[in-house]
Order: sequence, then C-alpha cells, then structure tokens
Amino acid sequence: MDTTSKMRGLHPNAEMSFIGYAIAAVILVGMLPLLPFFLLWLLVDRITGGREQQNY
Repeated sequence: MDTTSKMRGLHPNAEMSFIGYAIAAVILVGMLPLLPFFLLWLLVDRITGGREQQNY
C-alpha cells in the first residue's frame, strides 16, 4: 500500500512566484535609502586604498 501521493511532475507555482517577487521588491525599496551611504563607503575605500594587503 502506498502512503505517499504520486509525483505529478515539476511545474511552476504562480502564487509562490508572485510572493517571492513581492518580497524582493519590498527588500529593494527598503534598501534604497542605504544606497548613498554604500556608494560613499565605496568611494572612501577606493580613495584610501582599502583593498591593499595589510601586514600585521
């Protein structure tokens, strides 16, 4: 006797795709105010040579 259902094959789930895209959009909009600070940090890092190897 089988206790599990038979696999019907892989198919996209539109509802879950929509939820995923909605969550990604909320995260993107929430991170937009941080973008100027991130760009400023990158600029300062490039100017000061932050990527050079440090010897301790």
